[in-house]
Amino acid sequence: MNAIVKRFIHKASVKKALLFTALFAAMYVIINFSPIGVAGLLAITGGPSILDFEFGYTYEKAFELLTALGADGRAFYQSRIVPIDFPFPFSYMLFYAGWMALCIKRLEQRDWHKYLLILPILAMMFDWVENIGIIAMLNSYPTLPSWAVALASVSGVIKALLTAGCIAMVLLLFFLSLYSNRRRKQ
Repeated sequence: MNAIVKRFIHKASVKKALLFTALFAAMYVIINFSPIGVAGLLAITGGPSILDFEFGYTYEKAFELLTALGADGRAFYQSRIVPIDFPFPFSYMLFYAGWMALCIKRLEQRDWHKYLLILPILAMMFDWVENIGIIAMLNSYPTLPSWAVALASVSGVIKALLTAGCIAMVLLLFFLSLYSNRRRKQ
């Protein structure tokens, strides 16, 4: 893992970071605004959305939301949105890791810097675990397994916190790299 992270940092470039940004933006638009994403679900349900947008939920809240989706909404969620929600976390992992790696490369590197790249990887993994819980709920509706609700809810909260951490780290590293470059020029 250490060698992979070091190589990822060494190979980081503006071109790759921009490519990862374009991939993430495309996936973001598809999952949120396309007819096969959340926009399509909203057209079917007239309002209720996906569990991924909830910051933690109880068994009752999950049941209420899945019931509000209706049979067509649940089928759409499972057949259209869930399959997209596996490559989507990979796209945001590359986006955050790409920009972090580029900024780290431009900084006076410290050994601990490479561990920051674990944040987007963990966010992606917890998103996938959340999806597994959601699939279990959709497959078993109307009887939701309590383990699936707990797994998806907790994983979703951890994913959200890690994603917020990724955003904060990208911004912090970006400004530190700007400051570092400015200081080197003086």
